[in-house]
Amino acid sequence: MITPMTRVQIVGHKRDLDATLRELQRLACVQLIDAAQVHPGLHRYAAIMEQQEMEILAYLRSRLEALLALLPPLPDEIPEPWPEEDLIPRIQAELDAYASDLEALARERQQLINDADVLPSYAATLSKLMRLTPELTQLREYETVAVLLDRRAVGLMDMLAEEMQAIAGPYTELVWDQVDPDHIGAILVFPREVAPKMNALLGRMQVTPIALPESLQHVPFQDALAHIHQRLEEIPRELETIDAQLHEAARRYRARWLGAARTLSQRLEQLQVRKQLGETRHAFVLVGWIPRDHLETLRQHLEDRLPKALVIEELPPTAEETRDAPVLLQGNRLTRPFHFFIRLLSLPRYGTIDPTALMALFMPLFFGLMLGDIGYGLTLLIIVLLVRRHLPSGSGLRDLMTFLLIGSLWTIAWGFVFGEFFGDLGYHLFGLHPLWRERSEPGALASLLLFTIALGAVHIVLGLVLGIWQAWHLRQQHELWERAGKLVGLIGLFLLVGIIAQQIPRGWMSPALAAVIVGLAMLLYGLGSVGALLAPVELLGVLGNVLSYLRLAAIGLASVYLALVGNLMAGKMGVIWLGVLIAILFHTLNLAMGAFSPSIHALRLHYVEFFTKFYEEGGQSFHPFGASAENNA
Repeated sequence: MITPMTRVQIVGHKRDLDATLRELQRLACVQLIDAAQVHPGLHRYAAIMEQQEMEILAYLRSRLEALLALLPPLPDEIPEPWPEEDLIPRIQAELDAYASDLEALARERQQLINDADVLPSYAATLSKLMRLTPELTQLREYETVAVLLDRRAVGLMDMLAEEMQAIAGPYTELVWDQVDPDHIGAILVFPREVAPKMNALLGRMQVTPIALPESLQHVPFQDALAHIHQRLEEIPRELETIDAQLHEAARRYRARWLGAARTLSQRLEQLQVRKQLGETRHAFVLVGWIPRDHLETLRQHLEDRLPKALVIEELPPTAEETRDAPVLLQGNRLTRPFHFFIRLLSLPRYGTIDPTALMALFMPLFFGLMLGDIGYGLTLLIIVLLVRRHLPSGSGLRDLMTFLLIGSLWTIAWGFVFGEFFGDLGYHLFGLHPLWRERSEPGALASLLLFTIALGAVHIVLGLVLGIWQAWHLRQQHELWERAGKLVGLIGLFLLVGIIAQQIPRGWMSPALAAVIVGLAMLLYGLGSVGALLAPVELLGVLGNVLSYLRLAAIGLASVYLALVGNLMAGKMGVIWLGVLIAILFHTLNLAMGAFSPSIHALRLHYVEFFTKFYEEGGQSFHPFGASAENNA
């Protein structure tokens, strides 16, 4: 459900502002709003003096976060408390003392990692060119350049040699050969004084020299490969030394700096939030949203910590102001994980219906109905329990695992209803029989389709009833007529279908037609000027929503037939181990599809068919003052 909210106003002397904000930040139960909007004649708090401090705090926090990113995280690390007294000079002193050394270590480590990544590619290239180097003479005043070209560029070599001789005469040398099936290698030797002209020549001919790393720029070409291999042997030892130094630094400083970063974030939030306060010459005014059941706790806490310093009072919001109230969803262990699926869409607007509890009931039920197999349910349950225990509480993936856990229990229950254990394997192994119908029987199709349509009708009618109640509660006249018209018209259509199918006496024909006509008339009024065009479409759309629940039967039948095919193919194998392997492959594929497809379709039935009958999205999440500083830390 949506937590009831109210507004609280706190008025106090400006000398108590810092202490008040610290206590509110510690409690993290009030979402501050602009006091000047609540009281139009009130001046906004002038945070001019705090602007410079905010800039310094933000800079220090960014530097601390950069340093923390360099240090490896430690297991079960707890931020050390960091007092606010002399906050800026103390943190600045820590940064001045240690930042430069740690940053130098990090740069050296990154350079080693880069060298370890690129040097093997240089070694591979140089290895191809090494067999050309014995023909060269190493001269002190000459420069050596190596290139690697596609073998189709062989005709370029003669042209390159001529151009080199045109620049430096006989004092150049070009050695080239095919070094592998796809490439030719070439080594150019020329006087160092003509190097700029040679580089310009290579640029005009679109020949890119092999650029050695900076550490090998002055190493003779013939010795470069040996230096690379030696360097690759040294890098792991140097990395190990640097990692040990960073780990020791993390052990000594990381917990302190985490605490410092948290204190900086808290202080920065205290200063930033002042822009939302109102002020007079000597007093401040603070207004915010708070869960109604937390109001007395807040009042008692502030009166204990700041006796007689503050005036705390409730400001009951008007109906218009309530529409802008933040939304805080609450629930129990079973319903709370389904908040994840609500947030995927959008939070409900404050004052409307929270569908979490209904989603927690129907979504796993639909999932289990589609998969509906004891063996698959047990397998999925074991997998989910093993995965879920390693996921952090409150994470979206853990919430998804909780849904699959409940869905696997419903899968087992529906498996008993349909008598399925890895398809028909349960019947062959221990004589398992269905409590209702076996889905694979030809005669079960009609019953299964009718059951899913009936289940869809219940779901849609429930959504329309909720929509009618919500429209009445919110005094939404047009929505009330529209939803009521859909409900009455849908009932009339159901009666007509029952009469045509000869399941309802023909004497109900007149009431059925009357219900359809009345429903259309109500829709016509609710939709306004476009009602004449849209009313029939909307009514048929509701019927289409009900028929959409046939997917519950269709996906379930696809799953059971795939299981039957797997068992049949496994049984026809002459070799036992091969049959078992075939069965495992088929059932693994079926389980993977059965965990994914029913989840998507169960979610779709809620978003598209169910929620459209009553759900009003657009709610803003509740963000209490103090929560963001803790999250940033």
